[in-house]
Amino acid sequence: MLDAALLSYLLGLASSLSGYPPLSLDDLPTVRMLSMQSFSEEVCPGEPSECARLVAYYDRAREQILVRSDLQLQDSADNSFLLHEFVHVLEARQKGFAYQRDCRATLQSERDAYRAQNAYLSQQGRFERFGGMLAHMICSRDQPGGSGSMKLEMAPAGMNDERALESFMQDLEGAGASSARRR
Repeated sequence: MLDAALLSYLLGLASSLSGYPPLSLDDLPTVRMLSMQSFSEEVCPGEPSECARLVAYYDRAREQILVRSDLQLQDSADNSFLLHEFVHVLEARQKGFAYQRDCRATLQSERDAYRAQNAYLSQQGRFERFGGMLAHMICSRDQPGGSGSMKLEMAPAGMNDERALESFMQDLEGAGASSARRR
């Protein structure tokens, strides 16, 4: 059974850290805890090995968040992945059909969710950071067909430096905004 107080806390933080309007706990999609095998079968039915590194997933089509049951949700590093998925839920509710409409929008969505997740970890005094490689990735010109799939590649060298600086500045601005909200 998932703790409603924890879900509410993380949902509120997802809103404040991402800047998306808040959502009541009653409006949250169903959150399901699944074994690693069941998670892989549901999220990556055609290629379960693709799910090896995933621990949580927002399934917008079925309005549910799937979470691997081996996560210890009382641990901030583990529950940060739930906060990450909550950012996706908030973004989807805000943007509607524009949510992750193509590779670029999906890549930006992931960057934003990781930024909120990492800000949360920082607030918790944790040193873990996730999604750092996305700052150095771009969408490949030859995107696969089908909904929800995207192909990424490393950005050219000069672009990597630009992207890293942009990411640093956004993190810095986010930290300033978070501390201003706490005053």
